[in-house]
Amino acid sequence: MSEYVVVIKDHAGAEKLREQHGPEHFGNIPPLVDAGIVVCGGAMFNEEGSPVGSHIQIVADSREQVLEMLKKDVFARENVWDLESAIIYKFDCAVRKPM
Repeated sequence: MSEYVVVIKDHAGAEKLREQHGPEHFGNIPPLVDAGIVVCGGAMFNEEGSPVGSHIQIVADSREQVLEMLKKDVFARENVWDLESAIIYKFDCAVRKPM
């Protein structure tokens, strides 16, 4: 298992879709956190404060497994995320401060 850092842009004009599907998206996160699969995540914003995408840190066996997990998310299924823009890199955390 390795940790992966993921950056995914939203499709242009997806703000209303993000808002509409947010409750389902956020409702599916706690079990992934409890299982140690998602270790960090959140929305990214432009200078005006509008959401432009997401950052997620995922523990998985492979990049392919990360991509398959992302495809199952409501933000991918409902075209909030532009999965073609996803940047997925293996990540070796050097320091992590508990919140």
